[in-house]
Amino acid sequence: MTEEELISRLASLSTEQLDAIQQQLHEHAERKEAERERLKKLPPRTSNDLEALADMQGLDLSSLMRDVKRYS
Repeated sequence: MTEEELISRLASLSTEQLDAIQQQLHEHAERKEAERERLKKLPPRTSNDLEALADMQGLDLSSLMRDVKRYS
């Protein structure tokens, strides 16, 4: 979807609908942040946990993990 298409779709919505979308986005962002904070407090126990933790932080450690496994 291009920026123009997005703007035209949003322009056709009412103020109440836009407010509802904004609220949903805000709640989603808060949930993601809470999950990241929760995962920061849990120490990784295996490489699978480390990969899940990196994924929640938005990091890509898959190539690094493959290199580590290859050399160990």
